[in-house]
Amino acid sequence: MKKIIILCISLVVLIFIGSYIYLKINPPLVAVQSGTAMERQILLVKVGNKNLFGEIEIQDVLVNDSIKPSRMKVQVSDQSKGFIISDRFDGEEEQEYTFKDLDNIKLQPKTDPQRQLEKVNNSVSTKEDLIYAITLGHQNSIDKAIINYRYLGMSFKKVVSIE
Repeated sequence: MKKIIILCISLVVLIFIGSYIYLKINPPLVAVQSGTAMERQILLVKVGNKNLFGEIEIQDVLVNDSIKPSRMKVQVSDQSKGFIISDRFDGEEEQEYTFKDLDNIKLQPKTDPQRQLEKVNNSVSTKEDLIYAITLGHQNSIDKAIINYRYLGMSFKKVVSIE
């Protein structure tokens, strides 16, 4: 009986260690540059959660040498509408798009931008398939975006270099 308990505890520990290593090697956040404007002072980064379960909570986004951008929102949309590249979140044209504060959004599972595009190409995309993008505005040209986030209680960092 004692051997079975020790075996079960060992198995649970191995599963947790294996899961931790897998997530560190294969982080869940997908982030790619989607567009820039005004000499790279405005940046749009498509983001998504490639895992099948668990939400991603974006903690903070920094630009260049770990500087807080002057303007930042998360766009939530669907493939038929897409995104807008703008740092004016309350303009007339921007009213048609949904902008949310970083604190008010969690990336749902299976929202990898590449997977969403494949759904569009295969004509199986629906309005319920959400897509996300982080809109950053800064007074200087943006060379990179640093996204700090949490997934299943673990902290991660993703750096997106701007081309």
